[in-house]
Amino acid sequence: MISGSSYGKRPLHHSGLNDMIRTMKKQKVFLMIALLVLTASVPLFAFQFSPLEQEFSPSGTNSTKTYTIVNDSNDSIAVEISALTRDLDKDGKEINDTAAAFFSIVPSKVIVKPQSSQIIRVQYRGPRTVPTELAFRLRAEQITYTQGRADAGQSMFNFLYVYTTSLYITPARTVVKVSVDSIVPTLTADGRRMMALTISNTGTIHQLLNGVTVEVVNSSTRQSILYEGEALGFVNGLNLLAGKTVNVLVAWPETVQFPSNPSDAAKLYTAKINYNK
Repeated sequence: MISGSSYGKRPLHHSGLNDMIRTMKKQKVFLMIALLVLTASVPLFAFQFSPLEQEFSPSGTNSTKTYTIVNDSNDSIAVEISALTRDLDKDGKEINDTAAAFFSIVPSKVIVKPQSSQIIRVQYRGPRTVPTELAFRLRAEQITYTQGRADAGQSMFNFLYVYTTSLYITPARTVVKVSVDSIVPTLTADGRRMMALTISNTGTIHQLLNGVTVEVVNSSTRQSILYEGEALGFVNGLNLLAGKTVNVLVAWPETVQFPSNPSDAAKLYTAKINYNK
């Protein structure tokens, strides 16, 4: 038997649901209109900058290279080109600073007309003796350009494009050498059992660690542990610059007994690193 009170609530429930659906449809239509208006009112000044990677010689003809800016939009754009140093900290994070003293960039600021291109000439002016590869960034950054129009007439949204490319000063002698310098069993502050790996590029050129694997071997028991892919964290796919060292924590395998004295146990382990060259 259905009580009168519960029977009377059903039409109200359906009515409220229909009202909610109609409201959501109106909000969806309004959102679509707003996005269309925003897209129409915001100018997207796209451009291309190439090449994305170049190698320079420390002297001679190849110490100067050219880059190309292509403005494929229908408006003039302003672009500023600058050089940056490139370093890596122990956690694999890139550190940049100005490298203005190392390069001559002509022009360093340019206005590129619609549907046209501009050649940028970059000359290395740093040390002529380069025993180990030097890594830099060349950045092409779009900057605000109103073409003489009043700022009040501009959109409140500015989509400015930035290209950050790789630039290397090559050494006279090429040596490839990446190694695992130390393997230390480690207990973290929250009690997790980990293995601390120190990986160094002691060669003279950068190395892309794609498809990297690290095999750790206990020299006493000959038991081996293989780390690969995501298990190696940021190291997998890292561009390890010449002369740089990084530290990474990887999980201690559950099938291997954790040593009672981790610092002494560190001497028992050796490791071999492999990657796609």
